[in-house]
Order: sequence, then C-alpha cells, then structure tokens
Amino acid sequence: MSKAIWNENPATGEWNTADNWSPPKVPASTAAFGKSSQTALTFSATAGASVQGIEFAEGAPAYGFTFGPSNTPSLTITGRGVTNHSDRQQSFVVAATSSGYKDPQLKFINSATAGGDSMYYCAGPETKAGYGGGVICFCDSSTAGSAIFKVWTGAGTPPKHNTVGGEVAFCDSSTAETARFTIYGSLGDDGDTFGNVVFHDNATAAKATFVNVGGTVSGGDGGNTQFYGSSSAACGVFNNEGGTHNKANGGDVAFDAVADGGHGRFFNYAAIATGAYGGVTSFNNNPPNISPRGASAGHGAYFNYGAREGELGGGGHVEFSAKYGSPTAANGKFVNYGSAIDSRSSAGHTIFSINLPTDYFPSAGNGTFWNHPGATQGAAAGFTEFSVYGNGKAGSNVPTASEGTFFNLGGHGSEALGGYTVFSGVSTAGKATLIAYGGTHGGQGGRIVFYGEALGGTAHVQLFGNGELDIASRRGGVTIGMLELSGGVIGIQLGTHTTALTVSGKVTLHVEQTRLRFSKKEDGGFEFNKSYGVLTSESLSGLTAERFTANSIEGVAPTFEIVGNELQVRYSKT
Repeated sequence: MSKAIWNENPATGEWNTADNWSPPKVPASTAAFGKSSQTALTFSATAGASVQGIEFAEGAPAYGFTFGPSNTPSLTITGRGVTNHSDRQQSFVVAATSSGYKDPQLKFINSATAGGDSMYYCAGPETKAGYGGGVICFCDSSTAGSAIFKVWTGAGTPPKHNTVGGEVAFCDSSTAETARFTIYGSLGDDGDTFGNVVFHDNATAAKATFVNVGGTVSGGDGGNTQFYGSSSAACGVFNNEGGTHNKANGGDVAFDAVADGGHGRFFNYAAIATGAYGGVTSFNNNPPNISPRGASAGHGAYFNYGAREGELGGGGHVEFSAKYGSPTAANGKFVNYGSAIDSRSSAGHTIFSINLPTDYFPSAGNGTFWNHPGATQGAAAGFTEFSVYGNGKAGSNVPTASEGTFFNLGGHGSEALGGYTVFSGVSTAGKATLIAYGGTHGGQGGRIVFYGEALGGTAHVQLFGNGELDIASRRGGVTIGMLELSGGVIGIQLGTHTTALTVSGKVTLHVEQTRLRFSKKEDGGFEFNKSYGVLTSESLSGLTAERFTANSIEGVAPTFEIVGNELQVRYSKT
C-alpha cells in the first residue's frame, strides 16, 4: 500500500492541499505523519477526502485534526483505519453543526478502526456558545477500537425541530469494541439538546465503557447513550450519573425499537442536588412505534443506587414506560438500593408503567429483582413498582410482573424500612414469585403491596419473619396463586368492602401461628359483632382457627373460625 507523507514543513495545515504531501498528491491510500512544523490540520468544507488508513510514526508529535461544517463527510476512512506508533496522543475534533447521523463530518466504513487508547476523538459544537454539534459515524463493520471519545453540545438554542447535539453514531454491524466514551448533557435552556452516542441497525456496544454525565442546568438533560433498531448493549459498561442542578435530569441509556440490553452492566446513580433526577435506563420511551414487540433488558445487570454520600436528589432508576412499544425485563437482574434520606424518589427503583390510552404494556419477563432496605431509620427503601396512569379503560395488556422473581429485603436496625414491590391501578402480579423477608435488629420487613384494582394473578407469595403482604388499601379482595408462610404479616381492611385474600392454589404454613393485621376504614362499614371472611383456600379445611392471630381493634381482641374453605374473623363487643 503506497503512502503519502505529511511534509516536515508544509505551507499550510490544509489536508486537501496536494503540496502539503510527499509525493504532492492528496492521499487516497495511507496518510503517514512523522515530524512536522505544522501539526494542526483542517479540512475543506466543500471537497471531501477519503483515505484507507492514517498512520503516526514513532517519534511523531501530537497532531490535532479539526473538522468543521461540511456538505459531505470531510474525511472518510475506508480501510485499516488509524494506527498510532508514537507515544503522543493524537486528536480528532469534530466541531460543527449537523442534522444527524446521516450527515457526519468524520466517517469510518468497511472494517476501519478508530485506533488504540492513544487516540482521542471529540464531537461537539463549533463553540461553547453555539448549538448542536458535529457527528462521527461508524458504518459497515468498522470499530471504535480502544480510543477515547468525548461527546458534548453547546449552550445555544437550536432552530426548531433541530435537537441534535454532538454525536457518535454506530450503524449497520459496527461496534464500539473497547472504547471509552464520556457524554455530556445540555448546557443551555434547550433541555432536548445533549451529547449522544447512538446505536442503529445491528450495531453493538461490545465491551466499551460509557459515562453519561448528569445534567448541569435546570431542566437540562444529561448525556445520552441510545439503542435503536436491533442494536445491542452486548457486554458494555454504562455509568449514568445523577443531575447536579435543581430539575436537571440524570445521564441516560435508552433502549427503543427492539434493541437489547445484552449482557451489559448498568449503574444508575443518585442525583447530587435537591430536586435533580438520578441516572436512568429506559425502555421504549422514545419513537418509533413498535408492535407487538418492544425493547428488551436481555441478560443485563442493572444497579439503581439511592441517595447516600451527601446526595440529596432522586435515586437511580430503570423505567419500562412502554410509550412506543411493549418492553420486557427478559432475563435481566435488577438491584434497587435504599436511600439515606426519607424522600421516596431518592431510593433506587424500577418502574413498569403505562399512561392510558395505549396499546402497549411492559412486562417483568423472567427478570430477577432485589429491593433493598433504607440505610437508616425512616430512610426510603428500594422498590419495584407496577402502575397505570391517565384516563381511559385498560384492556387485558397491562403492566405485569409476568414470571419474574422479586426479593424484598427487610431493614437492618431499629425501624429501618424494608424494600418493597407495589402493584397499583390495574396492573397484575402475573405468575411472579413475590418474596418478603423479615427485618433484623428491629428493622421492618420487606413488603408486597396491592393498591387500587391491582390483580394478584397466580403469583406465589412467600413471607418470612415480619415480611408483609399488604392488601388493606386495595378496592376489595385480591386473588393470588399460592401462599407460603414462614412467619410474615398479612394486612387486610375490614368493612363493607373487605379486602379479603383468596388463594386459588395451596396455602402452606411453616409456623405455628400466622399473623394478620386488620384495620378499619372510617365510614367504611366496619361493625363489631359481625363475621368477616378474610382468607379463602381449599387448604384451610385441614387447619384449625388457632393457627391464626391478629391485633385488637379499640381494645377488642378478635376470634377466628374456619367455615368450609373460608377463614372468618369477628370482633365481639358486648
């Protein structure tokens, strides 16, 4: 392969000037760089250049390549890619305004590589006060190698419908390989303009590392990494930092269309500032509309951190919002850590939700969820939530725990709150396994809670220690599949609309006595001297009423009776 060598004393720093090269011809094969008096290179805005490879010789100084606005890619690298044999970092800075990944200034195609960890790439605006940003694009089977990337945007407000910040885009079957990316958010009052790394088609993050920096201005977004089409996070590592200013969003990884979390590791951190939002990983929160499928968490591991080390804002979280598709947690692992402050939103959490009317719904799939307790007494615990918002009638497709497994861990220390899983609206527990463990050293137990018209499906509920199943705030009773008690507490409201528990399968008691906690809603029709059915199961026919105990109401102790397959309670007052 022939080489064109950058002259030791070129007349200008213009790549497209033939006389700056030896032989005097703009390179088309390999562009080689050694010692030179001119190490700051620029490119023509009208005449694109194409080269198979760029090579820096041993002893080469640090070069800086600057790409400005252009009508076509200023430089397309088509072959081997970039190789640096020197001990100096080489820099490629795309400082431009672009309309998206189809309008890049620097482009890698075929199997070209961006090079090793001594290569630095930056995509951003022309100035800090400008808007938008330039684009680096990888196509075909090209790769980011192990290079270092910075992606950012300016403080200026872009024209209407132009919200593109600096961007690194991966298309076709390209890969981020083992590169490292730092992505920054909004700098101005346009919160939709942010630095972006985007995967399209069948592109993959491979084993790359991404830091999505939290928002630094009010209402501003953090840095974003986005997956579209059938792209995959593969084995990438993603760090989403929380916002550092009131109302600032955290760094974000977004999966849309039918993109997949692969075996990636996702760390969503709490926000530093009060009123700011934590780092987030979201599924089907952006166009396009996809039916009947949606994005998948794959086999990824997702860690959502609560506010701890002086952090005062929202906790890290995962959202299966199902705005444009029906996402699934698939086989993902989700860990929701508690907070050191009392604000519920400051805890790590995972949410499955819909906003009516919609044809989409999220599913926990076969995912595994750990909800950890609050760090101290009264501090918010980690949680998983299934909810329905908005107006309209929901169909059969509602947020579902599907076949997921949910571990709700008890608190450690006096009155520390346990982790919990909550179902509200018309969401359903599906076929899930729901486990609530007891607290230690005076801590409260983990909790499983049903509100509103939420359904229990055929879920298998297991309670340990002082772990809780709380259905007292539901509108009427709820049915589940199986109930297994090694301790635990079942919370039920008595009255006109008693929130009785029906178990369609087996009830298994591993303790001598099972505790129920009864409450009465004011003006809710509760009456003394009246029997209320509170638990129904065919398994009850082989048990005695003495196996059940409960709290007193207004100083009156309860009595239990099993009538057929129903456990009844009565508060007799003379």
